[in-house]
Amino acid sequence: MSTNRELSISNYLQTVIKLRKSVELLPEELIRWKPARDKWSIHEIVIHLIDSNIVNSYRIRKIVSEPATSLATFAHEDWVRNQRLIDASIFELLDTYEAITGYNALMLKSLEESDWLKYGYKGEVEISIAYIIDQFICNHVDIHLSQIERNRTSYFAS
Repeated sequence: MSTNRELSISNYLQTVIKLRKSVELLPEELIRWKPARDKWSIHEIVIHLIDSNIVNSYRIRKIVSEPATSLATFAHEDWVRNQRLIDASIFELLDTYEAITGYNALMLKSLEESDWLKYGYKGEVEISIAYIIDQFICNHVDIHLSQIERNRTSYFAS
């Protein structure tokens, strides 16, 4: 496996650590607090990251098994709002994210270079497995970690 692939997988596994560090010591009130009516709480952000991880898991498998096909999209706002996960603890959610990530990493480590070169389509754009890992997951998590920090800052400022 190439160094780039190993780095992508390592960065993906690091999202678990980064997400845990950002939320697990926060008070429950802050985790559930919304900075505005139309903004997500930290709890909802974590749910969204799990949903995104699930969808991207499917996309990766679709590319490996059925290359050059259309990739799934999802209505992320509706998914977060309608799943009834409000009673799940942040620890259950973090464990779920970690389990999905670990399972995906096992599969990614087993891929041949030829698998990494396959792609699917999001609209007319070719999307590779590496792009899903690096952008749709790792970069996406970093964006939401910044959102978690903004929520934290706003909560303590209010």
